[in-house]
Amino acid sequence: MLLGDYMEKTKSAVFDAGPFIHLTEIKQLNLTSQYPSILTTIEILEECQNIRNEIEKIHSISIKPLLAASKDFAKYLIDQYDLHLGESTGIALCKQEHIPLFYTDDLDAREVAHALGFSPHGTLALLLRAYRKKILTRIQVEKAVYQLYTTSSLFLTKDLYQWTLQEIERYNSNNKS
Repeated sequence: MLLGDYMEKTKSAVFDAGPFIHLTEIKQLNLTSQYPSILTTIEILEECQNIRNEIEKIHSISIKPLLAASKDFAKYLIDQYDLHLGESTGIALCKQEHIPLFYTDDLDAREVAHALGFSPHGTLALLLRAYRKKILTRIQVEKAVYQLYTTSSLFLTKDLYQWTLQEIERYNSNNKS
């Protein structure tokens, strides 16, 4: 599923703080350039204060203000689902801008986004997409996944780490010439 075709067809994505932070920790923030248009909110960037300059150097990033109705929706998400401000504004931005793809590493936010009809993915999906698009080699993607597992602040279980390596192997096996 992470290597599915849906993400290949999408030109725009909304990013939450987690993927920005975790990609920066493993020196792979450039992988966000897989999307011609990346949107985020000022609330999300405030969660990334120490890397904000790096994020804002990404040529395709747009900081979109939420309209009044979207702010109300974000507040509803906080109250109803106990989401944090960043995640709730990210989902509200997806709705406001009609963008189905939402990158977040927060499991609760992913579940809420999915329930609302969006397609949530995390940092691992972005790495796998980069491998599928041949931006990263197999060695590079495996190294990046290992760094996420061992040195980043991303909570990654051993099972999910191993599953990701299996996905890489499965994709590699299915696409041998």
